[in-house]
Amino acid sequence: MLRLNSRVGTLVAAGALWALAGVLTNGQAPGASGPKGVVLDTGALTPFVENMDRSLAFYHDVFDMEVPPLPDSGARPYNNPNPRLFAFFDIPGAKERHQSARVKGIRTGIEPMEIQQVEHKTIALRLQDPGNVTLVLVVRDLNATLARVTKAGYPVVTAGGAPVALNDGTRAVIVRDVDNRFIELRQPASIPAAAPAHNVIDITAMVTVADLARTTQVYRDVFGFTVEGETPFRAEKVERALTGLATAEERHARGKARDSQLWLEFVEFRGVDRTPLKMKIQDRGATRLQLRAQNIDAVVDAARHAGLAIATQGGKATPIPPNFKGALVVDPNNFFVSLFEPCDGCAPRVAPTTN
Repeated sequence: MLRLNSRVGTLVAAGALWALAGVLTNGQAPGASGPKGVVLDTGALTPFVENMDRSLAFYHDVFDMEVPPLPDSGARPYNNPNPRLFAFFDIPGAKERHQSARVKGIRTGIEPMEIQQVEHKTIALRLQDPGNVTLVLVVRDLNATLARVTKAGYPVVTAGGAPVALNDGTRAVIVRDVDNRFIELRQPASIPAAAPAHNVIDITAMVTVADLARTTQVYRDVFGFTVEGETPFRAEKVERALTGLATAEERHARGKARDSQLWLEFVEFRGVDRTPLKMKIQDRGATRLQLRAQNIDAVVDAARHAGLAIATQGGKATPIPPNFKGALVVDPNNFFVSLFEPCDGCAPRVAPTTN
């Protein structure tokens, strides 16, 4: 089966939810008011992890990504308490920290987020389970990248422990990261001339879904994504080797927001046991993607009417400093999407409290 490969990207998030303010306000489309809601663009991809410092070190040491420097204390600080952010995530009383790993020339940021002091669990992730999110790193040199991964002691999932050649000339391999999440490393048949000079030339994500038709309907009708490339189920030897799922069949599609460069990939498996993941945002194994909305209240209403859960306290968009409205929505597969929209004075920045 041909895997869906494309040039993808996300809006720079600068390592913090509220750091999107200037970018999003300046990038807001004309006629942002109106009865119909839509997702305009995408932001950071956030894996929720046990230890942010450890996760950032992994991306820096194994993939040469840029990360914020480690302070002399040996640990990056937790953020000041932000009650409105905690209401947005429904994590009252928590402490949290989040910063980004980045590659120059790629708009996508990987933003590990650590949430402590609230009840949480660690999810045992499997590729075939709906709700699993596989990070995809497109690289120039797959063999050298894989050698660094294995030298650092991280396991290979792909059968035989070596890359496989896909039908379109792409070579790929799946590994586990420091948080026991899946990463697919891909080397395309040719490297675009405009690709970044770094070994990592693109970053995207693949979401395992329970029902491809239901998922694409939600992303098309609720979020206004363009959806394309839907395939029937196929059983291919090379895909089974790549995933290590010897009896699986797969079908794929992809979707993107109106102004985004990021094609979010969707894959549904059958012929193998599947257990839909049940997670809260603070659970180790959860993942979310930021979505910039136009008329966020209408998007949230459409999500609710489509049967999606609104995880934000009160079940509606809430003000978040500095001057955003946001709502955390759970897609049909327990993949979290954070809807954001700039607002005029609805949530001024609050100075941190001092003891």
